[in-house]
Amino acid sequence: MKMKRLVLLPVVLGCAVMSAWGKDAGWQWYNEPLKTTDPDPQPTPQPPQQMDILQKQAALQQATKKALAEAIMYPSVPAFVKYFRLQNYWTQQAGLFSMSAKKAFLEHPELDYNLQFSHYNGTVKNQLAADYAEQRKAISAIAQHFGVMFFYRGREPIDGQLVQVLSNFRETYGLSVISVSVDGVVNPLLPDSRVDQGQAERLGVKYFPAMMLVDPKSGQVKPLSYGFISQDDLAKQFLYVSSDFKPNF
Repeated sequence: MKMKRLVLLPVVLGCAVMSAWGKDAGWQWYNEPLKTTDPDPQPTPQPPQQMDILQKQAALQQATKKALAEAIMYPSVPAFVKYFRLQNYWTQQAGLFSMSAKKAFLEHPELDYNLQFSHYNGTVKNQLAADYAEQRKAISAIAQHFGVMFFYRGREPIDGQLVQVLSNFRETYGLSVISVSVDGVVNPLLPDSRVDQGQAERLGVKYFPAMMLVDPKSGQVKPLSYGFISQDDLAKQFLYVSSDFKPNF
């Protein structure tokens, strides 16, 4: 009897050990857990990006150009209608822009260019009179500090034509001008002309005809004009030079 118990004891112990090993297999022996395959994550839908105003304008311009090209290269009623609808859009926008500008000038009159320089034909006479007065004032101011030297070529027709302009200019504005012939030929309209004795070279005058402003006290030299110029433009040039080309707006 005792012998049977001893024989059964290893069997019982073995069963107990196997039971425990099976129950606590994760502790007794490393079993890698089964990996479950997760489905690929779905990307989060992004809201469509809105074009800024410049991108929108560029896209519409490109669409209009393309529609015009298609209407020309492949003429058809649908192609023309597509283009013309786009073109009408730009026409309407231009009209809206123009009307908003008119409204803006009423609310902000300081922006209205017409307050300073009227664009109506009825005011042209008054505007020209004001310009003439400004030009005469500029010519008088320059004449107080500068002398005018005119370098010309007596053999050149274009120089001779400018001599006529300058002669009328002198009479109109009472301007004193020293004329210098650089080729030795004196124009009959300028009988008091001097023959160049190196004056042009000393003043750095290389292009003709030329008008230079010379300050006799300081020796300062300013170019007034090169080439042919009309009497009206010459008067404006005096105004530009006197203001150092400052814009009148």
